[in-house]
Amino acid sequence: MARQRNAGGLIRKKGEGLWAFPFPCYDLFHAIHMTSSHAMLFLWLTGIGLESLLVVRALASGWFKKYPFFFAYVMSVFLQDVFFLAVYRFHVRDYTAFYWWAEFFSVLIGSAVSWEIFRLVLGRYPGAGRMARNVLLFALIMVIAKGLAESLRGEISWPSTAVELERNLRVIQAVSLIVLAMLSFYYVIPLGRNVKGIFAGYGLFIATIVLVLTLRASLGNTFQASWVFLQPLCYTAVLVLWCQSLWRYEPATALEPQSNIEEDYRSLALATQKGLHQTRAFLGKSMRP
Repeated sequence: MARQRNAGGLIRKKGEGLWAFPFPCYDLFHAIHMTSSHAMLFLWLTGIGLESLLVVRALASGWFKKYPFFFAYVMSVFLQDVFFLAVYRFHVRDYTAFYWWAEFFSVLIGSAVSWEIFRLVLGRYPGAGRMARNVLLFALIMVIAKGLAESLRGEISWPSTAVELERNLRVIQAVSLIVLAMLSFYYVIPLGRNVKGIFAGYGLFIATIVLVLTLRASLGNTFQASWVFLQPLCYTAVLVLWCQSLWRYEPATALEPQSNIEEDYRSLALATQKGLHQTRAFLGKSMRP
């Protein structure tokens, strides 16, 4: 039976009239082939419903002002879902033209969510928080600049650039969030209900993407077929977690920071400054005639 592939792995079975529905909310995995198109459509519409509920609660409770990047991410995913549903059903030939740019935009906003999680978790510790956010931002900018430069030079196509950017950026986010979770546990950093929900949900989302990207690259379509139901269910679980934890705005308890993270940061900063000063002095002496 002939099959036609389009953007993002989109598949149509000719002669059956069955379409595999894409999932913009799952980043690169919104083109999953299923034997039951009705089941996939149900999962897609369920995701849109939960996203719309999350947006409504954000506007009603006012937490969108406190977590602007996260709200922008949820809003963009919701709008993409609705937009691509219309394009897919009525103008499928234009799907490719919109998909890769929307994907790039989604990945960029997702990177901003990771940065915002660092701001929320380490907001009580200005020194350590600033250093952590700057390191994350530098790594993200370097990866984006490298990918865009290769695409502009024509070394790789834009779709390939988007795939590589997604993989690299998601890995950086995953590693940084794991480190942040370890720091939170080690220093017993207090987190509010909202921040815990954003952190846990987005961490699960990123972990799922990195796992799928890694195993899909090594196992191919065999692995992808096994995730045909599990991945949409994982994303639905993330949306349920966000709806539950962000149903209303609950600021973190205003406790006096008891963590030693700022002291450790200052010690590290002083040691680094001393090391740089000694290195500068050594280089100055070695360059003298």
